[in-house]
Amino acid sequence: MKTTVLAALGLSVAALATPALAQDALPLRIGSDAPIGRAGTDTRDFRAEALRSDATSIEASRIALERSRNPHVRNYANRILVERQATTRALLPEGTSLTASGRVVSDQQGIPTRLDNPIGVVLAPVTLAANIGTGIVGGVLGGVGLIDNSPGEPGRRVALGPNGQQRLERLRSARSARDFDRAYVSGQARSDARTLALYGTYARNGDSAAGRTFANEALPYIADEHAHSATLANRIGG
Repeated sequence: MKTTVLAALGLSVAALATPALAQDALPLRIGSDAPIGRAGTDTRDFRAEALRSDATSIEASRIALERSRNPHVRNYANRILVERQATTRALLPEGTSLTASGRVVSDQQGIPTRLDNPIGVVLAPVTLAANIGTGIVGGVLGGVGLIDNSPGEPGRRVALGPNGQQRLERLRSARSARDFDRAYVSGQARSDARTLALYGTYARNGDSAAGRTFANEALPYIADEHAHSATLANRIGG
């Protein structure tokens, strides 16, 4: 039976047995930016960190497709868009968004309701935002730090933390295509390393059985992303 994230990727559970990286732990060849902390055990914190990682990687990869002419970088960016949009769909219900404080809020306004994650991958409560604009970014929608992970679908907007915003600003300020490629692949390699550590820690210690199942099934794809970005960073230079 396919889980939500695997179905979104067009893969089955059986496929997880085949990638080489699914068999052995991948060393974190590029250091992560910060300790995992509560996100390694607490479902709400794990979901928030995973979604912020998705959003930053998605936006960075969109910029890469605009600015990079390196076919290896572009191929990697396209892959990130597909896989991170799939994990976003598994973690964030349609019609909801992630606030700067890490709460999942409904985009519905004026309707007193309580939404559970309809996908059931990570069971964390969804609450109604009093004002979706100020609730997410402390300002109007579309303000700095708000990333639409799935354009054309209701909700699934994610408020970034300062690290994600700074990473995107470094990409936007890169002067040349080569400078951009270096900044993109080195930043993505560090992000992938942290995300790999996040998923691995939560898969072992998470407080939700459904969440641990999801993390274990997504882990080989995160590991393979890290292997790819680390290899690119070594080739291009960071």
